[in-house]
Amino acid sequence: MTNSAHQMEFWQENWWPGPNDGSVLPHGFLYSVNGIEGSDSDVLSTSSGQGDGLADPHAYYCPERQTAVFVNTEYYGQCKSWALGIAAQVLERDFNTHSIHGACAEVNGKGIVLVAPTGTGKTTQVNKLFQHPEGRIVGDDWLYIQHPEDGSSQAPLTVTQPEKSLYVRTENAEEEEWLRPIFENHKLENVRTDPGNCRHEDGEACQIEDHGEDFCLWGFGNSRGLLPREAMLGPDKVADQASLNLIVLLRRDEEAPAEVWLDPDEAVDVLREGRYQIRPGAGPEEDWGTYDQEPWYNPYLLKPDHEAQAEFFRREVETSACVLLNTAPEDETIQRTYKRILDALDQA
Repeated sequence: MTNSAHQMEFWQENWWPGPNDGSVLPHGFLYSVNGIEGSDSDVLSTSSGQGDGLADPHAYYCPERQTAVFVNTEYYGQCKSWALGIAAQVLERDFNTHSIHGACAEVNGKGIVLVAPTGTGKTTQVNKLFQHPEGRIVGDDWLYIQHPEDGSSQAPLTVTQPEKSLYVRTENAEEEEWLRPIFENHKLENVRTDPGNCRHEDGEACQIEDHGEDFCLWGFGNSRGLLPREAMLGPDKVADQASLNLIVLLRRDEEAPAEVWLDPDEAVDVLREGRYQIRPGAGPEEDWGTYDQEPWYNPYLLKPDHEAQAEFFRREVETSACVLLNTAPEDETIQRTYKRILDALDQA
């Protein structure tokens, strides 16, 4: 429930509608309210306001009520991620279903799930996989894997994704030119419209000035586009589910080997630690380029049960295969990593 047209438009385009006949009751609630005036005393904030009479943006979550409240922010990315976090807790607790922050593509009838921190090439690789002549895209951000209720290791498990669209970093268009017109014809968020406020590491002129457009697709690290999956390469390249045959973990580490096959315990150890490098656009600017930990590479888990996560992942690796690839070395090109994934899929 919201008074933000921006968030509502993104929401309606991203999710399949539920029945409107009262047959299904909601498991959680999100309220996003903009235009709230006041200071810390009357909006439960710790700030002194934005200087225009409005309280600073804040978000609140109550796990007991499965309810989230957003104040004075129209950022759809956070709204989407907290909705998924609420759903993850309900699905894990009541439906034996694992929620994964990851991407999935299908090649020759086999499903590949990529789980990785931001900046390691997950989206780039899933784009290459579904461009394979026998490839299809399932999802690039969030996946569900339902496990047997009796806890058995049933193979293969099935991967599904809940979103109709792909919520994609627009900076991908800088390296993949074919994406630019697709982004330009769909909903965008956080793109820079001020040439002086764009971040170009190579110092090149802003895209706004170069091309006469009123926005820059890669001037800010967290600008996004909401792309219907079929808009990428057509409906024949889209799948709503796939079998789980291979799990690929990605990392960036100058000293680690390029390829390591993992058994279930080793995979769980890597995922539980969740070591990653903070990308531009994520968190405070002073933290960019430093390392942090994000267990399970999943920032959407609002109230994580780490033992449940470990058991879900352990069973998934037991019923498929798991390889850890390093994208940091200079000679480890995008194409070489892509070939490693295809070779691993042949062995899975």
